[in-house]
Amino acid sequence: MAEGGQPQQQVFHLYFGGKNISVQGDNVESKTEIGAGKISRITVQQPDAAHSTSISPTQPAEISKGIESLNLSPEGIQSDSIATPMLTGDLRVQDLHTKTDRKPNQLNKTPPRTQELNQQPKQTAAGPRYTTAQSGINAPKISMLRKKSSKLFDESKYEEAVSILEELATLQNHQDLDTILMMVECFIQLGRGNKAEKAIGNLRNILMTSSVTIADDVKYLAIDLISNSAYIRAIILLRIASDIYRARTRSPDDVMNGIGFCISKIDDATTPLIKAGGRSKIIGVDYGIEYMTEMLDDIRAIENADPVNKATQEARCLSYIGYM
Repeated sequence: MAEGGQPQQQVFHLYFGGKNISVQGDNVESKTEIGAGKISRITVQQPDAAHSTSISPTQPAEISKGIESLNLSPEGIQSDSIATPMLTGDLRVQDLHTKTDRKPNQLNKTPPRTQELNQQPKQTAAGPRYTTAQSGINAPKISMLRKKSSKLFDESKYEEAVSILEELATLQNHQDLDTILMMVECFIQLGRGNKAEKAIGNLRNILMTSSVTIADDVKYLAIDLISNSAYIRAIILLRIASDIYRARTRSPDDVMNGIGFCISKIDDATTPLIKAGGRSKIIGVDYGIEYMTEMLDDIRAIENADPVNKATQEARCLSYIGYM
């Protein structure tokens, strides 16, 4: 007690972000310094040990116990948010939310375990489907039919092979090149000219309407078939390649040179067919020589080409046909 019976006031010197804030209380001769985000030191001296609010200087760590974070920068302190701290057993700062005092809000609220975060939109029945049950069911059967038809074709069993190839064509969404070419040759070997022409027309339409297929690709594929003695399929592809040259090549001489090259390769495929005799000779005449004659007409119809080059290409084509 001070003189006159008045109790001596405690004074707390608190420094928030460099600002001095004094709070009066009971008998205190100390200074509390709070730096940026932590309590650096607190010392409270009590001359009278009878006070129940005495704090041991050896326990400064208890002051910050339970306090998660402090934003004590000048920007983070509002004038109306600073209140007088109340002395309790653990000297808790009431206006700074602790883990037990903090109320749930939109930022720290934990979502329930049953909540699905970052939900993706579910596909509806109207959405696109990349596979169908039917194609999945047909896939093993298509694979088996391809192997069986190829085996029969290699054994020259064209009648049995073509029936499987026709069934295979109905199961496939898009007919592959090998299937169509084998079907064409089966029809030609069996003398079914109408079906052969229909299959050839289908193949020509597929290759000519493709935006990624060029004449050179078809030509080189035909050359590979010739090297494997697949002469009939090579002749069909070379005829289609000449049509692609005529439809897509701009320069008249380039068109003529492309057609002339295809004629020379058809000659390479037709010669062994005619020499083999029998059914092969008939096919060589009906398709090989016939196609070369049609392509000769295509060369003659080209306008504004170099006259010397044009005469050379015509003479070469005539010599192929005359030799056969």
